[in-house]
Amino acid sequence: MSVSITPTQAASRYSRQQIALHWAIALLFAFNYFVSDGMGRALRNFTQTGTNDSLTAKLHIIGGITVLVLMVLRVILRLRSGAPTPVKSGPAFLEPAAKWGHRAIYFVLFLLPIAGLVAWFGGVKPAAEVHEVFVKVAVVLILGHIAAALYHQFVLKDNLMARMHPGKGESCGCT
Repeated sequence: MSVSITPTQAASRYSRQQIALHWAIALLFAFNYFVSDGMGRALRNFTQTGTNDSLTAKLHIIGGITVLVLMVLRVILRLRSGAPTPVKSGPAFLEPAAKWGHRAIYFVLFLLPIAGLVAWFGGVKPAAEVHEVFVKVAVVLILGHIAAALYHQFVLKDNLMARMHPGKGESCGCT
C-alpha cells in the first residue's frame, strides 16, 4: 500500500540539494567502508617510506576528504534551509531520539574523516585508532538510522521516507 503525501507534507520535505547530499554521503561512506581493507598496512608503509602506492588507500583518502567537504556543505545548507518539521507519529521518545541521533551522525561524520586525515598526513597513531572507533560508531548509528526509517515506513506507515526520497514529493513507493 502506497501512501501519498499531501501538499502540506510536501512542504516539509528536505530540499533537493539536501537529499542529494544525504545520498552522496551515504554512498561515499559505504564505498569507503568497503575499500578500507588494508588501510592499516598502507598507513604503516606511508609513514615509513613517505610513498603511497595503494590505489585503494588513495581512493579511501579521496572519499574521506569528499565526505568531509559534503558534510560542511550539508551543515551550511541545513542552517540556511532548516529541516522538515518532526513527524508526530509513534511513541513520544522518537522525536528527541531522532534529533540526537541525527546530531550524533553529523558529529561522527565530521570527526571520522578529520581523524583519518590527521592519522594519514600527520602520522598520528592515536588518530588512526580514533578513526577506527568512529567507523564502528558510525556503522551503529547508520544502522540505527536505517532501522528507524524502516520502522516509520512499515510499522508506523507515516511515509517518513518520502522526505528524503529523490523525486517530486510523491510517496517513496516503499510500502
